[in-house]
Amino acid sequence: MSARTIDVLIFIPLIPALCWFLPWERWAIPYKIVGPYLLFCAFAIWHFKQSWWAVLLYGLMGITLSGDAIFDLRKARMLKQSRERKARMLEEAQGWPVADGFVLHTDQNPDAGGAPKVTLRYMYKVDNQEFFGSESATFTSRGDAERFESRCRQRMLKVHYQQDKPEICVLDNDAMR
Repeated sequence: MSARTIDVLIFIPLIPALCWFLPWERWAIPYKIVGPYLLFCAFAIWHFKQSWWAVLLYGLMGITLSGDAIFDLRKARMLKQSRERKARMLEEAQGWPVADGFVLHTDQNPDAGGAPKVTLRYMYKVDNQEFFGSESATFTSRGDAERFESRCRQRMLKVHYQQDKPEICVLDNDAMR
């Protein structure tokens, strides 16, 4: 029985899947392409006329992992856009008036990735009118988050607010360190 060229070309990319248990093969299939790779495996299983349930199993796993990778990429893009928007607002806020504020409440919860995140809820006054805001910061360790949280409870904050809309505010960069 001789192998046709197309059979060889379809089989060659399957070699990492056949050797997945070997320690040096972990690098062969990056996480972001596991979904499409499993879809290719489903195609290869179909091409080599194997069981329909194997094609279905690999196809469903490929679709699921592809969707998961797309969701992760969209989440990363949204986080990047949020950080960029925050940086632009902080830069713009440097010219805004400053009011004294103080922390009302701190809350420590993990973010979507499991990293410690501290949220400050604060109050500031402009022309004897009270305004409220909140700001979050993510940390690499729980200890850093706890030190930040305890420091923030004990100090006054500098809040930049928009002159014509004082409810729009940004904490001074020093308050988030």
